[in-house]
Amino acid sequence: MAETRKALRKLASGLVRKRSPFGPENARLAALPRTVEEARTPRPRHALAPGIWLDYQPDAGVEVLAAPEPEGDGLRLQLQDIGQSPWFSLSYGIDHGVLRQGRYLGQLLDCSSRGPGRFRICLRYLLAEGFKDVFARDLVVLTGARQEDLVFLPVDAGLAAQAHGAEVLYFFEGRSFDVTLHGAEALLI
Repeated sequence: MAETRKALRKLASGLVRKRSPFGPENARLAALPRTVEEARTPRPRHALAPGIWLDYQPDAGVEVLAAPEPEGDGLRLQLQDIGQSPWFSLSYGIDHGVLRQGRYLGQLLDCSSRGPGRFRICLRYLLAEGFKDVFARDLVVLTGARQEDLVFLPVDAGLAAQAHGAEVLYFFEGRSFDVTLHGAEALLI
């Protein structure tokens, strides 16, 4: 009976995702735990999957493991040492044409950690002259247990009109952490 409920929830989730304005992005994020291959201290801007990257400053002494959670229920990011890198991020590309249609971009997150962890969500507008970052007010704070968070970022209509692309970035804080991303979904509001 529990297996049937689980299968029905997955089916319903898949149907909702197909109707979502960010359906392709959400499908890539949902598939990540099944498609990612273990990577130990990969090169910066490492593609975990098409359109999903792990990034940090090159040659900064970063030591990281990105791998599927052993139970297959998420992407595990284990940062042993951030070295001298001023940032460490997980990011994904998002359809800027769809983004222009909304007032807010939501991020529905299902995460857990082994110990403390925290990250700030950023919407990056890719512009002809570079990029412009807009950060969420709220910080996602993980304390060990599995939790869901819903974070909103305002969509800047002027920047969205100028942008030739957009990305969502999760900027992790701290010298080390062990975080599992069980699920992430982009929402247009």
